[in-house]
Amino acid sequence: MSKMKLDNNPVNALREAQEKAAAIGRSDRFEQFVEMVRERFPKRFEIPSAALNRDYLRVVESHLQHLIPRLRRYIKPTTRRVLDFGCGSGGSAIALAMVYPEIHCYGTDIEADEIVIARERATLYGVADRCEFHHVGEGQSLPFSDGFFDLCQCSSVLEYVVDPDARKFCVQEMVRLIAADGLLFISVPNRLYPFEVHSWWRGKPNWGWNYFPKLLNASTVDSTVWEVKRLARPTTLKLYHTAILQLFRPWSSFCLKRG
Repeated sequence: MSKMKLDNNPVNALREAQEKAAAIGRSDRFEQFVEMVRERFPKRFEIPSAALNRDYLRVVESHLQHLIPRLRRYIKPTTRRVLDFGCGSGGSAIALAMVYPEIHCYGTDIEADEIVIARERATLYGVADRCEFHHVGEGQSLPFSDGFFDLCQCSSVLEYVVDPDARKFCVQEMVRLIAADGLLFISVPNRLYPFEVHSWWRGKPNWGWNYFPKLLNASTVDSTVWEVKRLARPTTLKLYHTAILQLFRPWSSFCLKRG
C-alpha cells in the first residue's frame, strides 16, 4: 500500500482521531472546559457521572467509538458539506470533522444552550474552522438553501419529536436540504418494539408507548425506516447500503438516498 493510500485510509484516520480525542480528554484544557460547563450549566451535572461522561463531557470520544464506524461507509470522496440535524452539544459533528478534514459540518439544534457548548467544544477539539453551529427555533426552517448538503445525519433525535406534524416537518426539512443524489443517515430506536428502547435500557420499560403514544401520553416515540420514507413524500427515498437485518434491531441505523 502506498503512503498516500495509507494516509487517506478512513480506519487510520479514525484511530488517529480517537487518539487525539483521548489526549485532549487528559489535558488541562479539557478540565477548563468541564469547569466552564459546570459554572454555566450546573444542571448538566445532576445526572450520574458515568452517563455524564459518556453522553456529554466525553461525547466526542463516544461518537468516535460508536457512531462514526457506522456512518463512515456513507462518506463519499465527494462529500464536502454535512448537516448534523439535532446536533445537541456538537459531539457527532466534531467527531466527523476530526476524521474527515475535507468535510465542513453544520449542526443545528432547538436548544440555545447546547449550541453554546457545541461551539466551545469545537474550539477545544481544534475543528472550529470546519464546524458551524446554529440555534434554530422549534418549527422554524433551517437557514440553508435547498439541496445544500451532500449528507444529513440525524442520530437519536426523532424519538423525542413525539408530535406527528412536528416529526413530519423535521423529515421534510432534512429531505429538502440534501442534494438530488444526497444521503440521509438516521440512527433511532426501533418503533417495531412493544416498549420504548430508552426506558427499557434504564430498567423501567414503557410498554405500548410506540404503539399508543397519545393514549399513554408518551414522552418518547421511536421510529422506523418505513415511517421516515412515508414522511418524506412526495420525495422518494431509497434504502442505501443498509443490511435488512439492521432495520429490525432494537436500535436501528439506516441510510436513505434521495431518488
